[in-house]
Amino acid sequence: MTHEELLEKINEYSSSLGDKTRRPFFNALRAVVELHKPVKSDYEYIYCEECTDDSYVYIKYPCPTIQAIEKELG
Repeated sequence: MTHEELLEKINEYSSSLGDKTRRPFFNALRAVVELHKPVKSDYEYIYCEECTDDSYVYIKYPCPTIQAIEKELG
């Protein structure tokens, strides 16, 4: 799934909730996904900007964080 599709899926889950007390959790999840966005390097390599900031090597997108979120959301 693309980064945009994942954000859309989170939006759909959040907006479908009748219970507004759980919406902050989806907002937090969305914030994490927005941080872990894909970026294309000069060499056409797609990497996670957030994970690569803390590393001297490019972390391929989807990074482990995004993979875990996608797994749980299906």
